[in-house]
Amino acid sequence: MPFLSRKIAREQAFKILFAIDVGNNTVEEASEIVIEFLKDENQKSFIQSEVKGVLNNLTNIDKVINKYSDDWTIDRMASTDRNILRLAVYEIIYSQDIPMSVSINEAVEIAKKYGDEQSYKFINGLLGSIAKDYSSKQ
Repeated sequence: MPFLSRKIAREQAFKILFAIDVGNNTVEEASEIVIEFLKDENQKSFIQSEVKGVLNNLTNIDKVINKYSDDWTIDRMASTDRNILRLAVYEIIYSQDIPMSVSINEAVEIAKKYGDEQSYKFINGLLGSIAKDYSSKQ
């Protein structure tokens, strides 16, 4: 799948996770809203894989985020930041085919678009610490 389409797909996966987290939507409801307009089956597949991966590993992902976020618990974070982090941490820990730098850069770009003016700095710092520790374990 080309770089641009993965970039778009990641943003759509974030939107689904956000809709599930904040809007109390089911995976099906959130996916239907976001995915139905996409034509590319590879994008749809990638989005579904990302969302399923995050949700299936949510407890561990949230533990990792809590461990690295000094003085901030996952439930105190802005909902945009929380879901951007969940997606990126999922990729860092579980997606060996995606370079950590790509996961971090994409998360920062999504944060610049959807978060507040401090979000991207917070996300970049947190993911940098996580990636540093996880890259030494691989």
